[in-house]
Amino acid sequence: MPIWLLGLAVTLLVGIAATVYFWLVRRPRDEMSYGLHALSGLRWREFSKLVLAAMEHRGLVVATPEAHESREPQSTFLLLARGNERWLLSCKHGSAYRIAAAPVVELASSIRLGAARGGILATEGKVEKEGRDAAQGTNIELLDGPRLWPEVKPLIEPALRDQVVGYAAARAKRHVGIAWLGAVAAGAVAMVGFNDVGGLALELAPRETATTAAQPSVPGPVPPTAEPTAEPGTGFREPTEEELEQQMRAVLKALSKTPGIGSGVWQTKLTLSVDRIASEKEVWPWICLELERYPALRTTRVQLNPPPGSDEPVRWRQCKTV
Repeated sequence: MPIWLLGLAVTLLVGIAATVYFWLVRRPRDEMSYGLHALSGLRWREFSKLVLAAMEHRGLVVATPEAHESREPQSTFLLLARGNERWLLSCKHGSAYRIAAAPVVELASSIRLGAARGGILATEGKVEKEGRDAAQGTNIELLDGPRLWPEVKPLIEPALRDQVVGYAAARAKRHVGIAWLGAVAAGAVAMVGFNDVGGLALELAPRETATTAAQPSVPGPVPPTAEPTAEPGTGFREPTEEELEQQMRAVLKALSKTPGIGSGVWQTKLTLSVDRIASEKEVWPWICLELERYPALRTTRVQLNPPPGSDEPVRWRQCKTV
């Protein structure tokens, strides 16, 4: 797979996944949170009218309009009717409400005393576990924030609804944009990581053997790849560090093109390790030819490694001695 294609695939995968999450999951949650916060800013009568409008969509209408005029939400239950059925509605206004067992037990008692069919407790807040446990075995429906918002959202004023939807959409778009920037960065990291792993794999790949191939033909003279510092016996001077490194690289480059030699590496400045494929007799003259081009390298100790799979020992040799 081309490395750019890997980066593109990672970018698209991360970006699309983030877009789906922020737009289809996070945006509705933010919309509900903003909407409930906006509802908490209404007066109790406005909130109760909104809940009553939602109940009318269920077929429940106010049975005693005079009770609706009360301004005391904490102690007022609204009586709703659907045919011959009677229901009690309790509105707990405020997003900070945490409904425990007491309001549920109070509503259940009022249902029994009023001979109602059941009750509905509505709040922008949250019903705690104790409140849900108290509602078990009773005909009481608990409409806290996440359950109340879908019913009242279509009924709030269009301007307020558009404002809530706009806030949530703007936040989602901002997060999607940030996520795509992160996706591009993730794609770049994936390309860099793939490149590093690929390079490591090439370094660790087994070298090609020539056990079944014909022995290489005797190569012709190898042209020099770098000029020596001076010819032997003509005023030799020590090369600088930079010149010595250039000469060492030139030797490795020439040996890599020599038939019968797998690879070479400088273990130290005076020790060269050579992995041979052909016999020592065939490769040794060409190793010395390259080393003797440079006076500073002609006394290099050469470690001759046997071909892969061979039981020959490692040999140490020198082209020239001091």
